[in-house]
Amino acid sequence: MVFLVLGALCVLYYIGIVLYAGLRASFAWFWLFLGGVCFLAGAICRVPYLSSAFGRIPAGIKISGGILLAVGLAGFLFVEGCIISGMTGSAKEPVEYLIVLGAQVKGTRVSKALSQRLIRAAEYLREHEDTKVIVSGGQGQGEDISEAEAMKAWLMDQGIEEERILKEDRSVNTSQNIRFSMELMDNPQSLVGIVSNDFHVFRATHIAKAQGLHAIPIPAPSSLGMYPHYMVREAFAIVKDLAVGNMVF
Repeated sequence: MVFLVLGALCVLYYIGIVLYAGLRASFAWFWLFLGGVCFLAGAICRVPYLSSAFGRIPAGIKISGGILLAVGLAGFLFVEGCIISGMTGSAKEPVEYLIVLGAQVKGTRVSKALSQRLIRAAEYLREHEDTKVIVSGGQGQGEDISEAEAMKAWLMDQGIEEERILKEDRSVNTSQNIRFSMELMDNPQSLVGIVSNDFHVFRATHIAKAQGLHAIPIPAPSSLGMYPHYMVREAFAIVKDLAVGNMVF
């Protein structure tokens, strides 16, 4: 019964993600998959045929599977700890450049996640009038303009001078955000602040480190109900970026 309840909760959470972020929400499929796993586990517990079939699996395979599961869980918890460690960072010292990482644009309007990043960036730019800002993000599916163009318009509406805003509109992922933004800097060796939602800044700053950029995190808040999704998705993204050499610890 516990597995069945967990499976139902996963499916309901998937529906909530779709209602909040749309059908193209990245990694949302994970919750349907996890729900299916929970339903299968519940069925094994309650259906005699499945229970007997599971019981016939050799003990060695069960033990090996249990060890792999435990190692995977330990690794997941370690990565989650790394993500959390970056969520409380703050930049009190002035930086020469602020890089605001792009997120979904709905037509020409910034999404909730992107607006949270922009609000934090605008706060910093008002406090540090000599800092320039690089808005970074290309145009994706379902977007009528590039993320960079939408961010620039938003910041200008908030009173940030156009001459302080540099636009990088080619990137489609975080690694490209950093690389293409560096091309716009007069001095790539200067101290740079990276603005993104709090769950994302650990990965973003370590991707920047791998590219030789001296970056500090400037985290923006995230929507409370989306935290489980964001945290799980980010853990897998970190493993992927480590595997392909995009980031270093």
